[in-house]
Amino acid sequence: MGPSSLRVLHIIDSGGFYGAESVLLNLMAEQVKMGLKPAIASIGERHIKGKPLEVEAVRRGLKIKTFRMRPGPNLIGALQILRFAHKEGFDLLHSHGYKGNILFGFLPKRIRKIPLVTTLHGWTSSDSLTRMKLYEWLDGFSLKFIDAVVLVNKAMLSNPGVKNRKGIRMHVINNGIPAPNSATVFSPTQQSRSTRQFDRSIIEFCRKGPTIGSIGRLSEEKGYRYLIEALHLLIQKGIDSNLIILGEGNERRCLEQLIEKFKLTERVLMPGYRAAARDYLPCLDVFVLSSLTEGLPITLLEAMQAKVPIVATKVGGVPDVIENGKDGLFVESRDPEKLSDAISRIYHNSELRDKLISCAYKKVMTDYTTEKMAMRYLEVYRKLCMANQTY
Repeated sequence: MGPSSLRVLHIIDSGGFYGAESVLLNLMAEQVKMGLKPAIASIGERHIKGKPLEVEAVRRGLKIKTFRMRPGPNLIGALQILRFAHKEGFDLLHSHGYKGNILFGFLPKRIRKIPLVTTLHGWTSSDSLTRMKLYEWLDGFSLKFIDAVVLVNKAMLSNPGVKNRKGIRMHVINNGIPAPNSATVFSPTQQSRSTRQFDRSIIEFCRKGPTIGSIGRLSEEKGYRYLIEALHLLIQKGIDSNLIILGEGNERRCLEQLIEKFKLTERVLMPGYRAAARDYLPCLDVFVLSSLTEGLPITLLEAMQAKVPIVATKVGGVPDVIENGKDGLFVESRDPEKLSDAISRIYHNSELRDKLISCAYKKVMTDYTTEKMAMRYLEVYRKLCMANQTY
């Protein structure tokens, strides 16, 4: 069996369209170009209709099958997907997230029969005892039963959930993004040449003055409260600036209260989730990643490609991508003072700004492409299928 006949079923329970979802669809598009036959098994609860991932996959012409089931570990749901995989002749299962890992990792191989790969896009729950923390623990425990575990950057090798577990077959494959001339990449400045409908309120907000931007879920681990405080410090120093955060999540009310406390209502825009948030990157003066924990954030790569200077916290795989002072500026997490200082440096030093943009763009176009990512995954697939005597 050659690559052209390899059938891969990607399994995901998506909560929106963020980094992991973008990586998955870009990987699939590259796999189609390579001659593979990928498809998505999209998991969701029974009351959910079209998920953003499902809508975007259909728009891109990628194959997708939806599976609706009750939440939590669901053996019946796992067997339903497995029956579909066997019936359609898939050679390999590729899980993206804890749901697929738990559903299929604990299935005995004699039942599953098909090799299983998982990509760990990042663990982000808090240390408190929550249902999500339990799922995270089960996820970590399931890894030793999975045939290949892919980490999206080498920094994840030191994650306790990986480092402290024996028998995990690990590979490191950096995330990648499409080339800027790809049909999947747009910009508000290209609106006349694109069928995309851009939110004029976002564009007009960014035109008001120097604009800081970030993309991601409104959740604690993204560190947005520190970014809002950094904006407050900039204003106190007399530095004109505005902030836009594209995303949605359970931290919205807390962030809104902080915005009100600092009297920043006119200077902060949180318009919610946008399916193609990356398209607004060219509107920004500085892109900020304020996260407390990360894998290898796709938004970081997208900002590098969009030629937006970057300020980022030194977490997860970010130091593997960004060299401080060359491709971007580093700050420690939870430090709004240092965050505001780094943003100010970019505002007031055009030579530094141009250097950061140029070096970051060259790096992302050389080292973080979807083509390289897809080739590395194919190597992993090939070894597993050969071991399973199906490749």
